[in-house]
Amino acid sequence: MKRFISICSASLFALALCANVVTYTADDLSIFPNPERGFTEELGGETLLSTSKNHVVRADEDWFSTSNQSLVMLMYYLGNYTSKYIPDTILSGFDGDMQILRDKGFKCVLRFAYSWKNNNDADTTWVKRHIAQIKPHLQANADVIYVLETGFVGRWGEWYYSSNYSNETQHMNKKRKVVLNAMLDACPANRFLLVRYPMIKTEYLGDEVALTAAEAYTNTPRAKIGYHNDAFLNDWGNDGTYASSKKSDDPKVRQYIAAETLYVPNGGETNVEDDNLAAEVYDDAESEMSTYHWSFCGSSYATEITGRWRSSGIYDELNRKMGYRYQLITATLPQTVEAGHEARFQLQLRNVGYAPLYNERHAYIVLRDEQSTYRLLLQSDPRTWLPNGAVTTIDDTLMVPMNVPAGTYQLYLHMPDASPSLEADPRYAVRFANTDVWDPISGMNSLQSTLTVTAQGQGHPYPKTASQVYKTLRNGQLIIRKNGKTYTAQGIELF
Repeated sequence: MKRFISICSASLFALALCANVVTYTADDLSIFPNPERGFTEELGGETLLSTSKNHVVRADEDWFSTSNQSLVMLMYYLGNYTSKYIPDTILSGFDGDMQILRDKGFKCVLRFAYSWKNNNDADTTWVKRHIAQIKPHLQANADVIYVLETGFVGRWGEWYYSSNYSNETQHMNKKRKVVLNAMLDACPANRFLLVRYPMIKTEYLGDEVALTAAEAYTNTPRAKIGYHNDAFLNDWGNDGTYASSKKSDDPKVRQYIAAETLYVPNGGETNVEDDNLAAEVYDDAESEMSTYHWSFCGSSYATEITGRWRSSGIYDELNRKMGYRYQLITATLPQTVEAGHEARFQLQLRNVGYAPLYNERHAYIVLRDEQSTYRLLLQSDPRTWLPNGAVTTIDDTLMVPMNVPAGTYQLYLHMPDASPSLEADPRYAVRFANTDVWDPISGMNSLQSTLTVTAQGQGHPYPKTASQVYKTLRNGQLIIRKNGKTYTAQGIELF
């Protein structure tokens, strides 16, 4: 049950606008898709691309209509071209696949490789040429790419079982560095590049210093490189994922990943195909995903564990909490404001998911009536709304534009996609896990309150002696405007 409380301070009646305090009801059970998070399904299968088979998604378009997800895993196998250029028909097929994702409201986890059945990858000369060919297509389709995995090296592009780059225990060498540099250059500036093993990043950077909040989102290699663990819950430190040079499961590596993944994405798939091991570790998924901030995971392979997730009910909990899951707690919202002046918005929210948002996204307070919509940009960065139950308080004073007509507006919280191509598509907007807030038509979350805007110069609906006096709060300081002039609160006698 939502609760509404109207607040007016009698002593500050001429200064303070009345406000609604709204308490929201959390929805802890519903499962619904939200962009850039959740279980993934791999489309396309294990097929080598060719001029006659130049796409991955097109044959599986029917899958989208039955899916309750927002991500797909796309693998592009280039084994027919280890020593020649990728034909234009395949690059066009890739662009066509990306357009299908837009049409269906999906994004992808993307990887290129040469083979799934042998070690035959391409040497650095041809890998660099292929990445150069692919680069403009990555840039043009960044809007529907959630994350880009480094790929190219080894079987499945997992930097293991390679004929040209040595084996997995040699995480970084000169040839591998060539590939990583080329992929960092090709990866869109607003997207992350994921590597298979943490040691790839630490050896590339030359240190084991975890990324900090101050360094995050700066498009440097340290801030741009995240992780994909394709041996989730397996033994031997998840098949070397958490290995150091001395042991197969190193607590220091685990601590490093736990700290890093507050700012760079982490995901992958499980590969446990042994029933006995699966029985031992399947229920560790919740704590592991929470600790290492998983935002995506393969939904099918390997069925020894994923099947147990489904039968035990863990799958539904992972589906709810993987990535972010935001819930509104309370909001203190203005009731009246004069056009061209400021209003204070206070929101308290909780992220009960395992991870934060990673790609840039903005949050807006929206004023909406039957004719018009006006957006006010919140200063709070959604990427900083931390997971695992952390509470974030937003306290912003926002200017209501002078051109907003007088009237009463419904208030919404809107988090659209940051890409202009997807910004207006409600399927790419973030839905909050509360009852009675989500509007699927607009992609907005109702704040269950209204704001009355008065025409500029008419002031607020207070007694005439105080009609031109009101306050705002900016960075904790009281600002007072009276008769067109601005004062600080110190030493001012208003009455």
